[in-house]
Formats: sequence, C-alpha cells, structure tokens
Amino acid sequence: MAYLNHSLPDWSCYIRNEFLYNHKSGHGEVTKADVHSVASMEKRVPLFEAFLETGVNWTRRPLHAFCWKPDAVIEPLETIMYWDCFSPYVDVQRRQRLAGLQAELIRPDNTKVLGDYMFTLDWSWENKGVPDLNYSETPEHKCAHLFKVETGNYYAYPNNRIIWFDNAWTFNRITKNPGYEIDTTVYSVENKRRMETSDHYMYEVTQLDNTTYHDSTNYYDDMSEGRRVEHLDKPIDYFNGTDTWHSQEGRYADPQ
Repeated sequence: MAYLNHSLPDWSCYIRNEFLYNHKSGHGEVTKADVHSVASMEKRVPLFEAFLETGVNWTRRPLHAFCWKPDAVIEPLETIMYWDCFSPYVDVQRRQRLAGLQAELIRPDNTKVLGDYMFTLDWSWENKGVPDLNYSETPEHKCAHLFKVETGNYYAYPNNRIIWFDNAWTFNRITKNPGYEIDTTVYSVENKRRMETSDHYMYEVTQLDNTTYHDSTNYYDDMSEGRRVEHLDKPIDYFNGTDTWHSQEGRYADPQ
C-alpha cells in the first residue's frame, strides 16, 4: 500500500483557473489537464496532481478544482465529497465488477445525480508502530468511489450514498431503506479456541477444556474507551414518497 502519494488511472479534464491563482483571478476560465496521482493526508480531502497543457505540473488540488465540461458550474467541496482521508496509506483500484457502470449518487441535500464510475480510493493503516487514531480499519471505515457526473463535475462518494445500475443484474433496486446496519463484529479464528498442537507436520489437536468460545468479537465491546455507537430502534426511511433520499443523522449509523 502506498504512503502519501499514489498514481491514478489518468484522466483528461479541465482545471478551473482560480485554483491556479489562489482564487484571486481566473474565475470562469479553465485549462486542459491530465490528472495522474493523488495525495492522502489525514483530516484533509484527497488532493490530486495534474499535468497542465501549459507544461506545468501542479500538485495537491481538491476535486472540485476539476471538471469535464468547461462551462460546468462549480459545486461546493462538501457536496461532491463526504469524508476526508482516513490515513496516509491509500490504495487505488478500478473495481472490475463496477467498471463501466453508472450509479445514482445521493447528495447531502437528499437530491440525486447520475455518474459514471471511474475508480476507488481505499485506506488502511500500515505502520503498526504508530497508533491508528482514525477509522481506516474500524467498522466505520469508508472508501471513496470516484465518478464523472452529469453536471460536468467529479464526485467521490462512499458505498452507502450510492445506488448502482446494472442492466443485467440490478432487477430489484431499493426504493426505501432496507434497514441494513453496520456490522461491528471483527471476524477472526486465531486464539478463539482453547487447544494445543504438537510439533508434528500433521499435528494432533488437544482440547484444553470444554469451554465454548465465540468465533467473533464485537469491535466496540473490546474498546475500553471506545466511542459510543447509536443503534437504531427502527430503520430510518431513506426515501419519502417522491423518491428523495433522506440522510441519516450521524456518521456511525451508516453502513459502508
């Protein structure tokens, strides 16, 4: 997994010129750009590097600096992206099963926009010598799917704000909240059984006692000072009668 910077599947677009002049000039003007890498820093949005047609390579520009329609109206950064980076350890993939698909993206104001899938950013925590103080490896983890959207801009959204289209598969697309909840279980089989093995290659197993152990652990049950997770008494309805998405209050009630 890359640290700080990662190459991207190149995409050609435009950069809004105000992002080249510290927002003092260049408004309404664009320059052709090839976006080719991303920087990931905790508590900041993913920042993108672009090679401009002017011969200049410009680094660490936010996603709303770019558009694929030169006359696209700029949208707020908090509309086109939900979360900051979860760690400096970032992975980039074009998920093969999602490649070529379109999806409806659910904005924070509950409106929808159609987008074409590009690739995915995902995070983990590679340096085990330093505490992971963010959520890259917890049940609250989110990835960011990059989309080219119909407004002429680009969005980066998590799974729980996306409804996908696949003409040969999604015959039962949801029209209301199905009631999914975050799975707070950590799945592991090591050290869950009270047993001993021998030094033989085809070893025998000796059970130490008759105690029955759970084969999984609730993440939050094991946290001595973990944050409280709200469990909903009943599902929140994401949709109203006019097919408008309702956002859930709070980050921790969302699935990934």
